[in-house]
Amino acid sequence: MINLNGKQLTSIGGLSTKAQAVLSMINGGQKWLSFGITDTTVNGINAESENQLLKLIQNGLTGESYIRFNTFRADIDKILSLSEADIAQLAAIRLTVNDNEANLDLLLHQNELLSYGDMAKSADMIFLLVQQRPDLFQALSFNEMLTLTDFVMKQSEVNPELQTQSAAFAATTAATVSDFVNLSLFYQYALQQLPGENLIPQTQSSEIQALYAQFEAVVQPYLFTPSIDMLADGGNLVQAIPELARASHFIGYTTASAAMLNLIQNITLNEQAGGGLNTAIQNYLAAVKNLISFTTATSNALSQDGATASVKFQSAQGMANVGVDRNGTVYLLPDTKITHLN
Repeated sequence: MINLNGKQLTSIGGLSTKAQAVLSMINGGQKWLSFGITDTTVNGINAESENQLLKLIQNGLTGESYIRFNTFRADIDKILSLSEADIAQLAAIRLTVNDNEANLDLLLHQNELLSYGDMAKSADMIFLLVQQRPDLFQALSFNEMLTLTDFVMKQSEVNPELQTQSAAFAATTAATVSDFVNLSLFYQYALQQLPGENLIPQTQSSEIQALYAQFEAVVQPYLFTPSIDMLADGGNLVQAIPELARASHFIGYTTASAAMLNLIQNITLNEQAGGGLNTAIQNYLAAVKNLISFTTATSNALSQDGATASVKFQSAQGMANVGVDRNGTVYLLPDTKITHLN
């Protein structure tokens, strides 16, 4: 016996079209639910929503939250967040000859999903990084592979020599894969701020190391991450985040590397001189706070691994990208950009 939202579910047809499509992607899902509906010895299955029921079935039958395709894999929460049309397409092609990158290219791109083919593109970089930092890159998790693959794809137009220099800088101090990505990009953005175009590489690295030290010395007070209450299916993030932004302590960063990457894109060298770095940071964060407080969210996307949501707020003032994890922890993402402080 299966109870859904307080009522007994009497057939799979009692589910929405979208839920039935997702159910068909869960290995053994339809068979198990049919059994659970008809067998009176099955007790205690009480789901508050279709999403909750589907996640119970997925985790119960497979022991994991990922739905796997020939082309890619994604957390069931990510699949559930897709449009009904995209879910229908995935249900129709899953594990068939049509489950390939050519057929799914547009869907993957529109939903920010990375394929196994995309991940293969990071193999050369991973090989080199393992030589430098085997402790960090030898046994990557799926989440870390997603992070590194996204980084490698976005670096395709960056000068190879600059990629090598920034990777060497990042590999020296990075404690995580995310740190490596953030610090590589920090190096590249910092280089754009250095005076003179003909500095030798050693001088460039020395100047950037000095900038890094300046930021590292002041970012600690901004590493705070408040929380919001999360309901069963994620809560109303679009409404809750502006309310949080209007509170006194606002939102900070999860790591020093994320803070430094974001700040180097929004604070110039002349603002860092003369002990004004803290003031510049505070003015910048006040502008971010105002943008979020009085702007309607323009997008709300879930990560491929289902671990975090990204909520964007955009206006003429700039764009604030806010991350929220499953525990309701809220933080600024490094691509937040303010173009006008006033």
